[in-house]
Amino acid sequence: MRIHRTQSRLIQIAVLLAVLIFLSGVVKGSSWGGPANSSNGINETGSKKTLTNTKIVALGDSFTLGYPLGADKSWTATLADKLQVEVVNKGKVTQTGQDLLDRFDNDVLTEKPGRVIIFAGTGDALKNISLSDFQGYIKSLAEKSSANNIIPILALPVWYPGYEKTIESMREWERSYALSQNIMVLDFNASLFDSDKEYLTGLSTDGKYPNAKGYQVMGEYAATVLK
Repeated sequence: MRIHRTQSRLIQIAVLLAVLIFLSGVVKGSSWGGPANSSNGINETGSKKTLTNTKIVALGDSFTLGYPLGADKSWTATLADKLQVEVVNKGKVTQTGQDLLDRFDNDVLTEKPGRVIIFAGTGDALKNISLSDFQGYIKSLAEKSSANNIIPILALPVWYPGYEKTIESMREWERSYALSQNIMVLDFNASLFDSDKEYLTGLSTDGKYPNAKGYQVMGEYAATVLK
């Protein structure tokens, strides 16, 4: 009889422990759930991410502006049309990474975008800006974006006649940096140039800047990557 009572008590204790473990798991699970993460305009549910702020600012030089045609013919116009989102063109001629950094607050922060495309490098090469200075500008732009809950996207500099070697060094470093920081990269060279670093047929008139068709191709490429 004593043995039977002891066995019954052991069974009761085991059941109680099982209940306590189950309740502990429920409480812990509810604390893990929590509210969705709204940092950088992204809501997360499980493995899915939804961008809540779809506005994009394109910050760059002549290649962002759409020179010599203007912003309405630039790749940003095609990007906006393809994605059906607002894309603000903040491209200006003769810009370096330092110039983009200097006007970041006025041209990006005031727009309150969810993402910013940082397109620099060709102007730096033309103005003989050192690689180390260029690296500092890009890092500062990316870090400032993230600090303000804006997702940075780096557009690699495109080829320009006579400056390919300098631009190649910038591209290699920027790609490596983006990889280390888990930053998305746009490489327009892939859609504009052939293996000899010359514009594909019909995409440029002067061999320096894209024509209307070239900018359209850039926008279509960007839309494919960003969507």
